[in-house]
Amino acid sequence: MDNKTTFIAAGWALSCGAAFFIGRTNSDAPSNSTEANNSTRVSSSGPSRTISRDATPSSKSSKRSGRTLTGSESPDELQLSVDELLAITDPISRTQGFLELVENLSPDQFLSVVDYYRSFGVDDQQFGEYGILLTAWAKVDPLQALTYASEKTRGSFARQTILASWAKNDPESAISWAKGNFEEGKDTRDPANPWLVGVIKGIVSQDMPRATQLLEELPYSRGRSEALDSIFDSLNREGTEATKEWISRLSDEQLQAGAASRLADKMAESNPKEAIEWAGSVSEEALKNSADDIVEKWAENNLEEAQAWVDSQPTEIASSAAPELIDAMIEQSGVVAASAWLSQHEGDPAFDRTVQTLVWNSMRETPELGFDWIMKMTNERERARTAHRTIGDWARRDMEGAYDYVQNNPVPEGIQKRLEYQLKESQNQSKQKP
Repeated sequence: MDNKTTFIAAGWALSCGAAFFIGRTNSDAPSNSTEANNSTRVSSSGPSRTISRDATPSSKSSKRSGRTLTGSESPDELQLSVDELLAITDPISRTQGFLELVENLSPDQFLSVVDYYRSFGVDDQQFGEYGILLTAWAKVDPLQALTYASEKTRGSFARQTILASWAKNDPESAISWAKGNFEEGKDTRDPANPWLVGVIKGIVSQDMPRATQLLEELPYSRGRSEALDSIFDSLNREGTEATKEWISRLSDEQLQAGAASRLADKMAESNPKEAIEWAGSVSEEALKNSADDIVEKWAENNLEEAQAWVDSQPTEIASSAAPELIDAMIEQSGVVAASAWLSQHEGDPAFDRTVQTLVWNSMRETPELGFDWIMKMTNERERARTAHRTIGDWARRDMEGAYDYVQNNPVPEGIQKRLEYQLKESQNQSKQKP
């Protein structure tokens, strides 16, 4: 294998690893094994061996031992091959070694190799090569690989990786399996079928229409967002205009608005005005979804223009963008100026979230102004919740100032009682000090 191929292979392994790292909320680690530390001892049918994750460079850690697989190796011989790879410290050599390993395994050897590899625990340094093993296994026996993953792993990474690989060669069979083996509420709390998400990842580069169709079948969910990420990764290589065209053909209005929001956010990095105009041309929902991200970038470079645009919008759009505008105003012009701008929307329920943004950014420097705004929130529950979350910190920094404010301003009774209790506790602690 030449150097160019090696570097491409290493990059591919790292990309597999990135996907694994993002999706590790529900780990695919073995349910009956202990995560590897610096070294891990694993019992097998042969003599037990200790593999150091931090092995010092040696002749074995710089290149393969030269062992050539024939497809008839015993489990012990296969495990020895894995041991040699785990001892390699150079990432490119190690990736090349795993690629050579899977190229020479017979279909019936993958289960033994993957099971042994996972017995060490799959940590953040091994997720790329784990993806290599699963992808290669799926090419020769996807059903066995999926059965193993279903029985031995938690989370969706292993099955999604296998399905993505299978779908590249036999999309309809992979789709059929994905639809027939998902039970909502059992496999995941997300309503979207995670196995279809894996299929979409596999076919998007070769069959965008089919991938899009499957995407539109998924309900609004985190899973659909993950599938949309895969499609955008492919579309980004074709450019902005191609992505716009793809978005315009979506039949699901909610999906279309979400996709438009993502593209508009990216466009805003270079041209916020163009981004905001294009989002508005897609739909009002697309504009509402993207307004905050666009205004955030717009205000960084031209606060006046961003503010003027927000002021020109109807309440539904303006309130969506206002929290980011307030953040920028506080940073560039100060809390007082931001408060003056927000006063035009005082008492409007749509701007309660913007009020909270102002509060969180003002309590340390101007707590009285911040608490004044809390009392102007229209949602009673959120008003009380925000007051309780802020009064404690204010009292810890300035008990006298907080107590004076509470005594001389209309605040919820619960806040008064809480502060009185904190004041008594503080006084008692002061008396007990020598």
